Amino acid sequence: MRKLVFSISIMICIVIFSSCQSRAISRWTGNALQLELPDDFDRPISFASGRKGEKDLFYWSKDGQMIVKTYTDWGVLESHIVFVNK
Repeated sequence: MRKLVFSISIMICIVIFSSCQSRAISRWTGNALQLELPDDFDRPISFASGRKGEKDLFYWSKDGQMIVKTYTDWGVLESHIVFVNK
């Protein structure tokens, strides 16, 4: 009975970890963290590590704006900056 509970617990952990989008988990599993490009994405300017645990995507939008979007290691959009020329 103990072996069955242990096996089920291990299987649940594997399913939970494989479904999460995290760089730390992707390093363990070998699967790439997949982030969708924004709908208004035209071409990249840069992709860089900002603060610890964050990635900044700096790009030109389809309407010619320069935009920065910051994502956490979990793939969650954290901030959105649009540069405006006045």
